Amino acid sequence: MLSLVKHSGSALRWRSKRAIGSGVASAWWICRQKWEGMEYDHIRAEVNCPRCSNQMPVLFSNRPLSITAREPGLYQALNLCRNCRTAFYFRPFKLLPLEGHFVEVGRIPVDQHQQVAGKLETQSQLQLHLPTPKEICARLDDFVIAQHKAKKVLSVAVYNHYKRIYHSSKSKLNQASDNDANGANDFVELDKSNVLLIGPTGSGKTLLAKTLARIVNVPFVIADATSLTQAGYVGEDVESILYKLLVEAQFDVEAAQRGIVYIDEVDKITKKAESSNIGRDVSGEGVQQALLKMLEGTMVNVPIPDKGARSYPHGDSFQIDTKDILFICGGAFIGLEKTISERRQDSSIGFGAPVRANMRSIGLITAAVTSSLLESVESDDLIAYGLIPEFIGRFPILVGLSALNEDELIEVLMKPKNALCKQYKKMFGMNGVELHFTENALRLISKKAMAKSTGARGLRAILENILMEAMFEIPDTKMESHGVHAVLVDEEAVGSVDETGCGAKILYADGEMEQFLTKKIVEGFAECLKVNN
Repeated sequence: MLSLVKHSGSALRWRSKRAIGSGVASAWWICRQKWEGMEYDHIRAEVNCPRCSNQMPVLFSNRPLSITAREPGLYQALNLCRNCRTAFYFRPFKLLPLEGHFVEVGRIPVDQHQQVAGKLETQSQLQLHLPTPKEICARLDDFVIAQHKAKKVLSVAVYNHYKRIYHSSKSKLNQASDNDANGANDFVELDKSNVLLIGPTGSGKTLLAKTLARIVNVPFVIADATSLTQAGYVGEDVESILYKLLVEAQFDVEAAQRGIVYIDEVDKITKKAESSNIGRDVSGEGVQQALLKMLEGTMVNVPIPDKGARSYPHGDSFQIDTKDILFICGGAFIGLEKTISERRQDSSIGFGAPVRANMRSIGLITAAVTSSLLESVESDDLIAYGLIPEFIGRFPILVGLSALNEDELIEVLMKPKNALCKQYKKMFGMNGVELHFTENALRLISKKAMAKSTGARGLRAILENILMEAMFEIPDTKMESHGVHAVLVDEEAVGSVDETGCGAKILYADGEMEQFLTKKIVEGFAECLKVNN
């Protein structure tokens, strides 16, 4: 049964073309024809499909039709979007600029043979391009420093996700073609294992997700849990996550149902403390309850945001099965280490029994202690933190990320493909200036970041403060005859852990950088001789 659904004219988009015989720039083509002795214009325009937003041609005319009481310009031709296979009528009500509305007639079902052929092609692609866990982990090593356990867990999770997709597509093909000789007794359905990443800020949780998005060949989307609210309240519904995945898959529902979703800042949707001043918890426990069926696997109606369920209760929507969508969540969970410490405080009595102090009365603790405690996190700790048991049960894999130490922060500055020092060297190189960091300067920068307890995120703030004056002066001095040749960051430029340095040193003379580095090498060699003597 075909349904008529009106779409707004906001889907139209202009493209500069030249109309036939008119000599003016326009977004449509005009062809004049005769009908019953009178001339009428047949117009073809390039617009955006109101369902999938891809470009499609539409045809309309000002010839009156008998079936519409000879009202001109109404539903002259049936227009088909080749991408989403949806048929529309188009009625214009203004030509300059082109405006109108669509009436959706229906969607053309895909032939069963085409579906089988597409699944066979997908199956063969998965067989040919199935990266192993070691290959995925090696790609993660190019961008992320340390966190070897988290890399292994994510690599295995993605690899098993590939195998589950391949197994599911193969089973459906066997059932469709009745080639399963063993019958239904040998059919085993593979369930997914969602992953929850727990680690301090600046440890690389979001970077791991962004790097995975570059590696995997399935739709991958990163969502933020802080903007989610319970259905019916101001904010984004949980279905908006699946809409982003659908956009990433170019509105291919089959591809979206094989995707991976990373939900960041999941610790911000914990239950609020019981208080008479707080009403309904719409951004905490309500969001967790709304995510339950989606995480486990169910059919979800995903409305189109421009005409979603709130504005149009009977608006368009896509149905997505989340059974095969892998969910990875991450959060800092600040203060969780204190809950773990209280759980591990066993009652002790007698001489020689260990004495454990209550961490809630200590105050600040070191990053190393926090990392060691997060590695032993259990479900009861997360429930005490504010997550409901049903939500925790959907994540069978819990991974604790460790805080980065001094040597690892130095590697973050220099080693990855998009390391911070490489980024700033590239920026200064655009102005023809060489940027150099000494080893002692890099170590001081890492010590400052550790003192701020912001992890790798604090490195950029420190570098911006050191290089600010140089980035301000260099663009103007390059216009003069005595331009800047190099910029040096040494111990004096960084300063101590508690004090601010003098900033990066700007070197104007040609060869001054080499002289300075040679001087430093000689001074270091002299100090070594003095210590040995």
